[in-house]
Amino acid sequence: MTCWESRESLNRLRAAVARIGRGAAACEADPLPLGVPAIDATLGEGGLRRAALHEVSGPAADGFAAVLAGRLAARHGGPVLWCAVPRDGFDLYPPGLVALGLDPARLLLVRCRDRAGVLAAAEEGLRGGGLAAVVAEDNRVPEMVAGRRLQLAAEDGGVTGLLLLRRGAVGRHGANAPGVMAPGFTAPEVLPPSAAVSRWRVDHAPGGGDMRWRLALLRCRSGGTGEWMVDWHEKTHRLAVAAPAGH
Repeated sequence: MTCWESRESLNRLRAAVARIGRGAAACEADPLPLGVPAIDATLGEGGLRRAALHEVSGPAADGFAAVLAGRLAARHGGPVLWCAVPRDGFDLYPPGLVALGLDPARLLLVRCRDRAGVLAAAEEGLRGGGLAAVVAEDNRVPEMVAGRRLQLAAEDGGVTGLLLLRRGAVGRHGANAPGVMAPGFTAPEVLPPSAAVSRWRVDHAPGGGDMRWRLALLRCRSGGTGEWMVDWHEKTHRLAVAAPAGH
């Protein structure tokens, strides 16, 4: 190995270490609290780790992803990049987004031809920085190499990535298709491997006020797991643990 090659290798190593340091510092210094003490404590850092990739699945995944993106935009500024393969236009209802705390004026919509385009656009958005969040719609869990690229891009750019496995993905390819999230998949051991820092499943729940979800944290690198019944309050834009039946 020549001296020039040695210097190049050393520079690449230093850059990698610096990238990891920047990502870790961003995650630890300023997590995004969800506003529910029990959930924030379970996450292990006082909130959702920023500059990282998070996976959200289930029938109500789109609503929860919009809530997270809206909180990130309101707290840290910047637009939200939303990448998808729309069939008949984007399935995003502006008044609904407002009710979930996400200002449509902050949205940058990217229409992609296929899921490879979605992952490529999301990676560029995460690595470029300057965004509050990047939402990438997919119909199955990305392969580990693609997932790791998104996670490294999030760390490098300091942007939070939300991998949204839309409810349409559950039945579109069948429950037995590789990597496809099927109803009731809540046990981490039966989930396909993922590079995401946290994995969530969100289901609709009966009762409550504006919106009620059964929110399950299936895995979190820095914390534990848990399941909560939560209400989303449209007027105050906050989550709260649902009151027990009869109260």
